[in-house]
Amino acid sequence: MNKPGLKFQAASGKRALVMVAFFLLASGCAMRSGLETPEPVAPARWENQIADSRAAVANPAWWRDFGNDELNRLVDRALADNTDLRAAAARVLQAEGRLQQAGASLFPSLSLGGGASTSGIFGGGDGADRYQLNANASYELDLWGRLRNTRAIAEANLEASRFDRDTVRLTVLASVASTWLQWRYLEDRLALAEDSLALSERVLEVVEAKVRYGAVSPLDLAQQRTLVANQRAALPALRQQARETRYALAVLVGESPQGFALAGGGLAALNLPAVQPDLPARVLAQRPDVGAALAGVMAADHGVAVARSAWWPSLSLTGSSGYASASLGDLFAGNAAYSLAASLNQLLFDGGRTRGENTVARAAWAEQVANYQGVLLTALSEVDQSLGNINALDRQGEHRREALAQARRAFSIAEVRYREGDIELTSVLDAQSSLNGARENVLELRYNALVARVTLYRVLGQGLAAVDTP
Repeated sequence: MNKPGLKFQAASGKRALVMVAFFLLASGCAMRSGLETPEPVAPARWENQIADSRAAVANPAWWRDFGNDELNRLVDRALADNTDLRAAAARVLQAEGRLQQAGASLFPSLSLGGGASTSGIFGGGDGADRYQLNANASYELDLWGRLRNTRAIAEANLEASRFDRDTVRLTVLASVASTWLQWRYLEDRLALAEDSLALSERVLEVVEAKVRYGAVSPLDLAQQRTLVANQRAALPALRQQARETRYALAVLVGESPQGFALAGGGLAALNLPAVQPDLPARVLAQRPDVGAALAGVMAADHGVAVARSAWWPSLSLTGSSGYASASLGDLFAGNAAYSLAASLNQLLFDGGRTRGENTVARAAWAEQVANYQGVLLTALSEVDQSLGNINALDRQGEHRREALAQARRAFSIAEVRYREGDIELTSVLDAQSSLNGARENVLELRYNALVARVTLYRVLGQGLAAVDTP
């Protein structure tokens, strides 16, 4: 069979894996399934290209580009103590153990046994003693590649588990960064809500003074007090959201939420990293979910070969040698006895069981191929969607800032004119509502732009080469 023609490199930490070469070496001379896996086709460029991706450079430690030491420390702690990562590493160790088990069947099995026994008749005097020492060996000749293919399945599963661990690592990196950004966003929203409340209270003082002098109706006072009460009521909910986000971040870095503290600061102090995506083929090569899907295809491919080998005869060799004596001291005095045997087994009829196993193996291979192709398409779609999102957010920036500047100007004018009695309170309320909305829009745009970078780095498969892979 022609193995899947994936002609790009998959990188994970300092472990660089050329997928085709690995699987060809892993399969050795084993019987192959004869099934054809479609080659992946990557586009030449992204539809939502930000810059010429031919000039792109890898950014393994992308979180450092935000320019914040606290985020750097949180990422380091998560990579060391995150429970999901530790569980994924343990699954890799399990896969290594299963590979060792599968590889053991390619070698002879040797054992040494001994025993002592006595027999006689109750009341009949001395019994008869017997001592023995035996060495046994057995070996199955791998004529049709069943054992080698079984080992190749375990090797492919080991690679899949490593790629799965790397996928967890990417998810943890992105989750820590995005959760930390969300916490700072909520802190900014809380500060913004408190500032908006201060503005409303300032207007309330003006309204109260006007009501005392009979310049305006008590209706104005009731409306402004309603606005102030609603703004005060929103503060506890924002504080609780920030607290819950801080708790979630504590769990991500493997710490207890109780006593977990974060430094203050807002989103404005952070750098907005510039992005240059890799070429589509390179993205597919470095994404661990693509590598895991391809490893699944290869495991299923070898599974088909294992199922096919059941149609052919199996040949096993066994041998034993040992000593036996009625006296322990004379155990090695005599000649050793030995026995050698060879057994050949050929399936003649099993009611369709082997045919069913072959059908299952081929269907499992087809499932893995479909899954592999779906992962490829998803990877390409995620990157282009993320690039498009960044493009759209960047284009909104200038307009959002202009809207905020005009909203500030409108509120300032409305506040002065209301003090002078030229306009009604409703105009002030409208201007204040527009100002609050414009400030929230600018803050939300900043937050979304930062999180969009995190998402792009995740879907590009960036963040693995900066960490040693055991």
